[in-house]
Amino acid sequence: MQVYDVKVVFFDLDDSLINKDANSLWIKWRFRHERWALVEGMVALASLYRSYKKGRVSYGRLSRYYRTRALGMNLDEYRQRVAQFFHERGHLHIYPQAASLLFAYRRMGVTLVLITGADEEVAQAFGRALDIPHVISNRLAVEQGKITGLQRPLCYGSGKVGLARAFLREQGLKFSDAAFYTDSHADLPLLEKVAQPVVLNPNNRLRATAAERGWPCLDWRMLTPLG
Repeated sequence: MQVYDVKVVFFDLDDSLINKDANSLWIKWRFRHERWALVEGMVALASLYRSYKKGRVSYGRLSRYYRTRALGMNLDEYRQRVAQFFHERGHLHIYPQAASLLFAYRRMGVTLVLITGADEEVAQAFGRALDIPHVISNRLAVEQGKITGLQRPLCYGSGKVGLARAFLREQGLKFSDAAFYTDSHADLPLLEKVAQPVVLNPNNRLRATAAERGWPCLDWRMLTPLG
């Protein structure tokens, strides 16, 4: 498995290091425990998933989804549910190849960063399991202990570029020092910024873009992931 001579590597999560997107895994898991997941799933399908895949998710849509997702929960309760979800289901969807790739970069002393549209609680759970020390994600908005949506800016699309730039500045680094692995066409803004873009488990649209631009492409879907 090839690794690149860079100082920092950013990794997407959904359909990249894991074989599903974390939100759909969460909804399926929650449906087994609570009927409210049916409402959450309907909201997600109606206003979120199609736009998400096309790279057109707005702050309003994603924040409204999170208000529905966390209705009636305070932050501690949500954190406990996320821990239960990850223990029972989430960790089973990590690609085994991810561990090998991360280990290779870790041996080289490369800084590893998970940059994902998942919320901070879900992202941190996967980050700990993958031993990725730095996590950039969407942040929950909390008022009087209740989750009311998400904070700005979104960690999505062009928003990832600004958040990655801020991280690099804190480390004294530049985009020319970085690689980025992702499956998502919505991540083109960040792929175009880094020195070494790598498409990972891409859809047909991103695969075609990678071929046009000469970007390397990895596909782990032909091998059986854990779970």
